[in-house]
Amino acid sequence: MKKNMHGLLAGLIVGVLGLQALPAAASPDYPPAIWNPAASCNYSARTAAISHVTVHTTQGSYAGSISWFQNCQAGVSAHYVVRSSDGQVTQMVRETDKAWHVGNSNGYTIGIEHEGYINAPATWYTSAMYNASAALTRDILASRGLSQKVFDGSGGWNAVPSDSVYNVKGHVNFASQSHTDPGSGWDWPRYKALVAGGTGGGGGSDAGLTWPLVQYGATGERVRTIQYLLQQWGYSLTVNGSFDTATQNAVKNFQTSQGLGADGAVGNATWPALTVVTQQGDSGAKVRAVQSQLNESGYGLTVDGIFGAGTNTAVRSFQSSKGLGVDGIVGDNTWSKMAW
Repeated sequence: MKKNMHGLLAGLIVGVLGLQALPAAASPDYPPAIWNPAASCNYSARTAAISHVTVHTTQGSYAGSISWFQNCQAGVSAHYVVRSSDGQVTQMVRETDKAWHVGNSNGYTIGIEHEGYINAPATWYTSAMYNASAALTRDILASRGLSQKVFDGSGGWNAVPSDSVYNVKGHVNFASQSHTDPGSGWDWPRYKALVAGGTGGGGGSDAGLTWPLVQYGATGERVRTIQYLLQQWGYSLTVNGSFDTATQNAVKNFQTSQGLGADGAVGNATWPALTVVTQQGDSGAKVRAVQSQLNESGYGLTVDGIFGAGTNTAVRSFQSSKGLGVDGIVGDNTWSKMAW
């Protein structure tokens, strides 16, 4: 769970030798995740009801942490591990079992490890990670009818509030712990808003949104946006603005991974799953999608995949022109206006 020589060596071996893990199966509890189980010697049967979620930082790499949880010398595990670069989620312990991640609070909690180091939050705590983790936490709470009582940093990042006050807290926020993750750099107000589904502003989410239907044979900017977003989710796809067979197949595969009807068309159900909250400091295909869309509206940006000051200014201008909350964050509300 925390930085250790075994986990780091495992990550180095994989990187140096170029070894590839076998394809992981689907997660038994959370469809967007992949299943790559921890060693059975690193967890035990659960006897208490699940009531809380624990937010961790690995103090190491994604691959190294997964490898370590599969090593009986570890004596630790977590239910999920989230990758920094793209928010990929791996489940390692079934939610019905007790992972060993937060000492005397293991029995009633689900543990989510986040790749990275607490002393470099700007590097490791990416939008993709926050978004993926918040969606996972939201699913864990909703599947058990638990309220969204997410710690907001009140009293300090390392406060130890009562379990009755918050049911989503960091490792450091549970009683009698020796670890300090996820550290002072974890953005609790942001995470709380994401778990709740957004604030309703420019970067938030509105359940009443409608989206255009885009399907096989379509061309243009909407298709380019879909292709960029599919790239962001890890699909190898050429961005050509043509909804061709390759794009349709990628959409179907994405829909299947998200538990959606795999009809290959992007409409009201698929758009919200496909879009990713994007803001200043982000990079990659999702930013190219934003920049390309803004250029369609006449902003003249360089489509370089870097969300810098110029892109931030253009997003704010676009939000203002559409009557949205002007926060420079491209969430569902802004994506929807761009798509139309």
